[in-house]
Amino acid sequence: MEKRIFLAILISIGLLWGWAAIAPQLFPELAKKDEPAATSTTGSTATATTTPAPSGNSTATTSASAAAAPTVAAAATTEPVTASAVQLSTVETENYKAVFSNRGAQLVSFELKGYAQKGSDERIDLVKAREAGRNDFPFSIVTGDAALSRQLNSALYAVTERTEKGARIIEYRFADGSRSVVKTFRFADRPYLFDFSVQVSPATPYRLQVGPGIRTLGPEEADSQVIITGNGIASVDGDFEVVARQKASNLEVFPGAQYVGIEDNYFMTVLRPTRGAEAVLQKVAFFSDAKTRRDDLYAAVNATTAGDVVGDAFFGPKETKILDAYGMGEALQFGWFGVIARLFLTALTWINQYTLNWGFAIIVLTILIKIVLYPLQHKSIVSMKKMQKVQPKVEAIKARYKKSKTDPDQRQKMNMEMMQLYQKEGINPMAGCLPLILQLPILWGFYNLLSRAIELRGADFILWINDLSEKDPTYVLPILMTATMFIQTYITPSTGDPMQRKIFLIMPIVFGFMFKDFPSGLVLYWLVQNVLTIAQQMIMNKWWKEHPEEVAKA
Repeated sequence: MEKRIFLAILISIGLLWGWAAIAPQLFPELAKKDEPAATSTTGSTATATTTPAPSGNSTATTSASAAAAPTVAAAATTEPVTASAVQLSTVETENYKAVFSNRGAQLVSFELKGYAQKGSDERIDLVKAREAGRNDFPFSIVTGDAALSRQLNSALYAVTERTEKGARIIEYRFADGSRSVVKTFRFADRPYLFDFSVQVSPATPYRLQVGPGIRTLGPEEADSQVIITGNGIASVDGDFEVVARQKASNLEVFPGAQYVGIEDNYFMTVLRPTRGAEAVLQKVAFFSDAKTRRDDLYAAVNATTAGDVVGDAFFGPKETKILDAYGMGEALQFGWFGVIARLFLTALTWINQYTLNWGFAIIVLTILIKIVLYPLQHKSIVSMKKMQKVQPKVEAIKARYKKSKTDPDQRQKMNMEMMQLYQKEGINPMAGCLPLILQLPILWGFYNLLSRAIELRGADFILWINDLSEKDPTYVLPILMTATMFIQTYITPSTGDPMQRKIFLIMPIVFGFMFKDFPSGLVLYWLVQNVLTIAQQMIMNKWWKEHPEEVAKA
C-alpha cells in the first residue's frame, strides 16, 4: 500500500507542478440573471491638446443590451463637418470615469473608481498607455486603406452632447465632402456597460476595435507570475474561446459571436454587437522600439454592408455577479474545477461578511472542508494504523517469495496472499490515498479562485500578508507549511519500510519549494489543513495508546 500512496503523492506533485506552469495559458471556462443595480451618470467637458488613437476590427450579430443603442443617421456628405480644436468629454459615474476625445472620436481613458494599481493609490485605467503618435485607441476605425484609416482616426470630430430619458449621449460627426462618419455613445444606469453606434457613409468595409491590449500593469503585477494579460476572448453560441496573446495567429475570425474582447485575470474590455458582421482578433505590434516591442491583440467587429456597427461595450472588472447578470459568466475562467472554485468563492464571500477578513474566511472555510472530509481522513488514519500492525505478517509473506522476485507467477501469488491478509484484517490498501486524491480538485479550485477572482485581488490578511492572491514575499507561510508537513509525516503511522519513510520525509521539501510561488491564500489553506491533520493525528495516537484494543475494532 505504501508504494501506492507514494505513487499517488508523486502523481499529485507532478500534476500540481505542471498546473502551476501551464494554468495561466490553458483555460478558457452562468446563467443570465437580471442586470445589476443602476449607477448614476454625470458629465463634463474640457479642452486640451492630446493625441488619442483608434484601430478597428469586426464582430458578429447577437447579444443585446438592456437599452438599445441609439440609431445613427448618416451625416450629409456634401458639406465638410469638423472641429477646430481638441475637445475632451468626461463621463463620470459611481463606477468609472471615462474620457473621450474628439480626435478620432475615441475612448482615451477609462478609470475604474473601485480598483487601484497594486502598491499604489492610482486607479486602474483599462485603456493601455501608448507611445506618442499612435491613433488606435478603443473605438478607432480600421479600413483596408491605411491613408483612410489615418484620416478617420486623426480627424477632429464635431461634438454634440445631450440627455435623453436620463441617459447621457455624446455624438461625434466628421465629413470631408465625400465621406461622413457618425459615432454615438450612450451612457445609462448600467455598471461598466454603455451603448455605441458607428455609421460610415457611403458604406465602406471597416472594423471597429477595442485594444490593442488591456491596461498598463503596475510594477507589482508586471513582475507577477500569476497575471496573464492581453489574451483575446470570444463567445460564439455559448462556445467560449480564449486566444493566448503569444500563440495567436495574425487574424482570428469568429462569425456570429455574441461578444469579443481583450482580458487579463481580473478585467476585460468587450464589444457586444447587435448589428455587425464577423468578430475579429488581430495581432499588432504595440511598440516600435525593438526593446519594448511586443505583439498585442485588438478585438473588433466588422461593419455590416450598410456601413454600421451597433451594440454595447463592457469595460470593467470580472466581478462574478456583474458578469452573470450580463450573460458573460463564462469569462470568469476558473478552469477544470470551476464549479468548486465558484462554490468556494460563494462560501468565502458569505463567511467574509462575518470575519471581515479574507484570510480568516479562508481559515474558517478550511475548517469546514476538514469537517466534511473528516470521515475519509479518519478511515485513512485507521487504515495506516492497521497496516502498521500487520506489517510483520506482510514482511513474512515478502520473505517467502524473496527468491522469486523475477517470476511473474510467484509475484502474482505473493500479491494474492497479501490481499487475502488485508481482507482478513479489514484493511483497504487504497484508503490512505483517497484524502490526498480528494485534495487535488480542492487545491486546483483554490488556485484558480485566488489567481482569477477579483473579489480576492489585493485582499489582505494580517501582518506582512497584504495580498492573498500573490505569493508570500517573506516565504514565512511556505516555511511554516513545510514544517507542519514534516511534523505530520513524522507522527503518521509508518508501515516500516525505512527507504520509503525517508522518501516521505523528502516530500515536504518538494511541496515547500513548489508552494513558495503559489498565492499566499493557497499556502494558508494548506498550512491550516496540516495543523488540523496534526491535531487529529495526535488525538488518534493518544487514543490508540490508551485503548490498543480499539484498533482492531475500528
